[in-house]
Amino acid sequence: MNTFVPDNEGYGEHEDRGSKFYAWVFHAPDLLAFQNRLIQIKGEHAKARHWCWAWRIGGSYRFDDDGEPGGTAGRPMLQVLEGSGMSDVAAVCVRYFGGVKLGTGGLMRAYAGATARAADNTPRRKVLPKLKYQLAIPFELLGLRTELEAVCGSILFAGDFGDDGWQGSVILNENEGVIFENLLSEKGNGKVKWSLQEC
Repeated sequence: MNTFVPDNEGYGEHEDRGSKFYAWVFHAPDLLAFQNRLIQIKGEHAKARHWCWAWRIGGSYRFDDDGEPGGTAGRPMLQVLEGSGMSDVAAVCVRYFGGVKLGTGGLMRAYAGATARAADNTPRRKVLPKLKYQLAIPFELLGLRTELEAVCGSILFAGDFGDDGWQGSVILNENEGVIFENLLSEKGNGKVKWSLQEC
């Protein structure tokens, strides 16, 4: 299954009966990244009436109507994010009140509309699934690390040297897992130990 995340920020607007809605959709790999961007937008739009938001990070999600009637802002924004096909994504939509109440349907259309425009304008990048291995390489076979780096372009080593050689974890793109295991089986002489871990 393909996973996409925002590669940059998208922006969208909606106007209805004098009220202006400005939305941003952006990458939020964690809650801190979301909170930092929310604070920044609130600072840039301090005179706005509402700062509504929604996010999907990992398997979790949250939304906030920020004083709008319940379910008229954050939930429609979240529904746009869910339909966007992106993960680790957040949206913030600010409203400048135009003097006319829009009703619940009008608010839902406005917040969803601005967020949808922002999502449509958000560039995406594909994120490849990762595999994580525990790995132990004896000193006499340390050259295998260089060979693994040559054939598995995404490989990252995290570990240290001990009395018997190098030990640690390895993370690489899922599509390189077969190459990784085949190389270790063929050239490890039964001395290299590895096991697949939860990533």
